[in-house]
Parts: sequence; C-alpha cells; structure tokens
Amino acid sequence: MDAPNAIETPVELPLALAVLGSLLWILMATATVIESDTYRYATVLLTLIGGYYSYTRLSFVRMHWAGWLCIAWTLYAVARFLLLIYSSPDRQRGASEWLYFFPLFFPFLGAALVVYRPYVSRILAGYFVLALIFLLILTDYRGILSGEPVTPMIQHNRIHGAVACGFMLIGAFFWMMHNLCHHAWSDWRLRLSVTCTPPIVLLSLLNIFGSKSKGVWMAMAITLPLIYLLAHGYMRARFIRVLGAAMAICLVAGIALFWGNIAQTAGPTINAIGATVQELSNSGDVSSAVHDAIRSEDTPLSMNERMQLWTNAWEIFRTSPVFGQGNDWLESWQKTEYANVGYTLLHNGYLEILVRHGLFGLTVFALLLAVFVDAIRRARRLGLMSLQAAHAYYASIAYFCLTLLSNSNNRLAIGESFFMIVAAIAFHCLILIEIQEKGWPEEKA
Repeated sequence: MDAPNAIETPVELPLALAVLGSLLWILMATATVIESDTYRYATVLLTLIGGYYSYTRLSFVRMHWAGWLCIAWTLYAVARFLLLIYSSPDRQRGASEWLYFFPLFFPFLGAALVVYRPYVSRILAGYFVLALIFLLILTDYRGILSGEPVTPMIQHNRIHGAVACGFMLIGAFFWMMHNLCHHAWSDWRLRLSVTCTPPIVLLSLLNIFGSKSKGVWMAMAITLPLIYLLAHGYMRARFIRVLGAAMAICLVAGIALFWGNIAQTAGPTINAIGATVQELSNSGDVSSAVHDAIRSEDTPLSMNERMQLWTNAWEIFRTSPVFGQGNDWLESWQKTEYANVGYTLLHNGYLEILVRHGLFGLTVFALLLAVFVDAIRRARRLGLMSLQAAHAYYASIAYFCLTLLSNSNNRLAIGESFFMIVAAIAFHCLILIEIQEKGWPEEKA
C-alpha cells in the first residue's frame, strides 16, 4: 500500500514472472487460511527471485546492517545446533529449532518485495477476496450460534484459527482505510475493499468468538482500541464514521447476545487468576502462589497446564539465562518438576526463545523488531508508505506480540509466515530509503 508520492522501482518483469511472483506472495499469506507448509516453498522461490535481482538490478544498494545481523544470527544458530548434535549423536534434537534459521531469508525477501512493489495492490486484492470466500464458506455459523467451540478456517486447532482471523481483521480494516483515503470511488481498489472489508471484519470477530480462545480474546480486546486510536485521525469522512459506528454496534450487540457464553468460558479462568494474584499479594512468594494454583481443583485445565509448562520453562531458563540451552532443552525438560504435563509446546512465545537462546536470543530478535519498526517510521516520513499501511504494520505486530503471551504462535505456520512478511516489508523499506537517497544509477548518469 504505497503512498501517492512513492518512488517507482524500475524493474521490468516478464509477464510470467510477474504473475508467478504475485501468486507466491498471496501463498505466503495463506497460512491464515490453510495451515500448511505452502508458505515455505513460496519463501524459497521468492528468496531466489530477490537474490537474483539483488545481484542484477539492486546491486548498487548496500545491505543494511540488520541484514548482516540476520545472516550472522543464522550462522550462529545453525553452527550451535550442529555442534550440539555432533558432540553427542544420542541427544535429542530439540523441537522446531529450524525456526531460528529463517532470518537468513529476511533481506532477500525484502528485495523481492521491492521488485513486486508495482503489483502490491493486486496482491492484496487477491488475498482479501480469497480470505472472504473462505470465511463465507468455512464459518461454522450453527456451531458458533449454539455456543460450541469451533475451529476457524482450515487450521489445526481453535487457537490457530482465531489468531489467523485476527490478522485478517486488522489487514482488511487498514486496507479499506488506505483506499478510502487515497482513491476515488471510481477506482476498483476502493470499491472492492469497501465491499469485502465489512464482512471480513464481522466474520473474523464471529470466528474469534467461536474459537473460545481466551488468549486471542484478550489480544483482540487490547488491539481493537489500539486500531481505533491509530485510525481515528483519518476517520473523518461521514461514510467512514457511519461504517465504523455500524461495526461497533454489531460488536456490542454480539457481546450482549453471547454474554452468558463468554462469562461461562472466561469466568473460571478469571476467578483462578484473581485467586492466584490474591495469594501472591498476601505471601509475596511467586513460586508458592503458582504451585498452589496448579494443585487447586478450581484452576481450569487449560490454565493449569500452561502454568505447569511455564514453570518447567522457567526452571530450564534459570540454568542458562544468557545463551539458553539450544537444542539440549528437551533433555533438561525430562528433569523438570512437571515433566509429565503431556507436551512441550510452551504456550508462550517468549519462553520458547528464552529456553533455546536465552536473553541473548531475545535481545537479538527485539533489536531486529526495533529496526523493522523504525524502518516503517522512516519510510512513512519519506512518503514511501501510506499512513494506513504503517498503522496496519504496527497493529499487526502489537496483536501478535500479545497472542504470544499465552500461545507459542511463533512455532506455527501462521507465525513463521508472519515473520517473513513483517521482515520483508521492513527490508523493502530500507532498500527504498537508500534508493531515494541515491537514485537509480541511470538517473545519476
């Protein structure tokens, strides 16, 4: 979603490659619709395209230091993984350790996005039309209205589907806002976005409710006011206010209609959290309060299991707080207090990083995220990205970071593809910033 005065990127693509690449970008985002490994194949192909054009048409652009950091991190993570494997072939090989090799792709995906910048409007249109079709067909209306837990879209479980619907809601809303602010009604992009966005938003909210994922409920409850705060400055047109009011009325009416079911789903967890906080305030002993909550019969099963998982993860982290245990962490898991909890998906994305790579790893990823957000800010200031696109970026990151508090979404297809897209957009902006400063070689001659 470019700003009206955005610079052009004179990279001419053969028609077949233009179509192929556009489809690959759509496939990259379809992890929100169908949980599969398709995005990985799209990532590899787009990386090859980005690498080729980096060597040919973009060779005059220096790689930003964040790109070198991504490569250095990948080499570090791969070397550590292999060293631990070959130093003791009988040891366990961790779980989802390859996730930490993906930063290698980030700068090249950014170059690929620069190449496909002229096609972004069509790519977004294709994705949101696809999302709407799947929402209309796959929403379990009967199950949701009856109060039964449902799994949105074609996802492996309810939480994954709910997270996906949140992304679709945020993206569609700011897609429409961008087109309302930058295009006339005669433009197909505006008409299409205004047609597609309201049902995408409403169906996404309906599916998030039906998922009964309390973690996603919490994340969305915080993100929706954030979306309003970001967007209220340009929601001045009468049509936009009316549309926003209609969506708000539908949201409030839905909460009122399903309040009993919401209270039944979230009530026991809220009560258990309240009891744990009360005990903590009385005793001041975090460990004792957590162990008492785990032993309590009043603690809901999902909360109980998460507390066991987090206790185990914290126990492992404390033994290697700086660099983590790498792919050795599963061996240590067998010695933790609640090793029999039944699974090792930690249901907290930050703990997933800490047990493997410690504070060092968390710091590297936090640094990259800070660079990415700053790249968007600079691109917006220079007119290389619309305000609405920047707001979509910020809101999506905030939402995803909130979902990581109660779920390991960074170990899911949706999380991995999200990282790829977020990084690609940021590196694309860093490349455009340098191009704007230098100009294309032909222009300087």
